[in-house]
Amino acid sequence: MEFTFLGLPNSKGARVAIIPAPFEFSTSWKKGTWEGPFEVIKASYYLETFDEEFLIEPHKVLGFYTYPFEELPGDFNLAFEKIYQNVKSALQNNMFPIVIGGEHTVTLANFQAIFDYYKTSIKLIHLDAHADLRNEYLSTKINHATVIRRIIEKGGNVLSIGIRAISKEEYEFAKECLQVKLIMADQVKKDLRKTLDEIKLFLNGEPFFLTLDVDVFDPSLCPGVGTPEPGGLFWEEVLEILKVCFFSGKPLGIDFVETLPLPSSPVTEYTVAKLIFKTTSILAYKYKN
Repeated sequence: MEFTFLGLPNSKGARVAIIPAPFEFSTSWKKGTWEGPFEVIKASYYLETFDEEFLIEPHKVLGFYTYPFEELPGDFNLAFEKIYQNVKSALQNNMFPIVIGGEHTVTLANFQAIFDYYKTSIKLIHLDAHADLRNEYLSTKINHATVIRRIIEKGGNVLSIGIRAISKEEYEFAKECLQVKLIMADQVKKDLRKTLDEIKLFLNGEPFFLTLDVDVFDPSLCPGVGTPEPGGLFWEEVLEILKVCFFSGKPLGIDFVETLPLPSSPVTEYTVAKLIFKTTSILAYKYKN
């Protein structure tokens, strides 16, 4: 029996690829993000397949293909290459890649595969509690706290949303760097409409990749993360952000990272599964219209 998103059979000619990336390399506090993809997909079996907002069954419009679960190598470069090749194969088969992490470093492989495939400038929408702009952390330059800095070095322009934990080094870098803009969590909460307008202006119909660290949510909604920061965003805010992104730019791929399943409560992985479903609903609606 195939273990697939929503428990649905893989579709021939699918337009959406669900790609598990159970990789954990550099988490610095609570560990267990490697279990995230399995638990998110397991939780998805209990979702409805009909979207009550868009009045659509996205799997019937798009078709889904869930990549098999594979244990990734412990070596970072080999794991990076495996994730990269999975995303590349999805793109070559005309599928929109949705990657489920795993820690945030998987985004480096996802972004690189999309950048290499399209060979064009790609903007990055980054939803996160943390800026991830350190140049180095725990004596390494590639880890969950440096991932956005490394993408900027590849030429990416970044809009980070929901930030509420930042080092002085990151703050100073963001203040001087023209390739990144931060929208703090309290700014989103004070004026969501202004945030949505800034996203529209940033994307302006152009290609983009979106990475969502689950700790962008308030921990009262998603406690299953490695570093739960108070004062986060809530379901309706994140959904509005996703919708305006997908309708204001050209989405090339998305990942959901840093789910850390808690034995006592499956609410985080269920919420992430629902968010992935909502993303496919937005895509299906966009495709039909």
